[in-house]
Amino acid sequence: MVYIIIIILIFAFLVWSAADISSGIYVKTFCGIKNCDEKVVSLTFDDGPESGTTEKVLEILKRYDAKATFFCIGKKIEPNSEVFKQIITFGHTLGNHSFRHNDNFSLLLPSRMREEIERCQAEIKKYAGYEPRFFRPPLGVTNPMLAIALRKFRFDVIGWNVRPFDTSAKDAKEVSRRVISKIKPGAVVLLHDRMPHTPEALETILDWLYANGYRVVPLEEMMSRLK
Repeated sequence: MVYIIIIILIFAFLVWSAADISSGIYVKTFCGIKNCDEKVVSLTFDDGPESGTTEKVLEILKRYDAKATFFCIGKKIEPNSEVFKQIITFGHTLGNHSFRHNDNFSLLLPSRMREEIERCQAEIKKYAGYEPRFFRPPLGVTNPMLAIALRKFRFDVIGWNVRPFDTSAKDAKEVSRRVISKIKPGAVVLLHDRMPHTPEALETILDWLYANGYRVVPLEEMMSRLK
């Protein structure tokens, strides 16, 4: 019975350490700053570019003079190249989110993971002229295979500490409420620019942030506070 309990506990630990990107067990990640003494927040957007919604997100960010980081899926860049170029033109930061964003990415061998990452890097460089320094794994899952795959690269791997689960939220109000309830100085917020309710939620979030004395800063600036 004791052995069964031990096995269950070990299994639970392995699942938690893989599913929680902030665990840092397999891959060192930046997930915001604890006990930050400045009211700063970084906004990140996954799974784009997406024609229709990404443009709206960009317009809102421009109106509020806020810079964000967009973790792009490689295969979406060419069919949405004009939107992708707008991300660059508006001065936002790019990140690698794999080429296909397969749900089984975490089950791939390291060589296949590297291929996914390299293809996304190449696609970003093709249109942006440079390879991004930031990487976020699909679904935020880390494991020993990913750790091996990333040895070839010099990425800053980015997680989050505010996640509103916007891909399953019923509407923009629910997304903004979840974000605002979790915001603290040094927060890294995860949103998805492919979701139709993201623009409305973003506007509410930015209104609240500025009304409460927060500044929205790029990831690079946020990370520089650790030095």
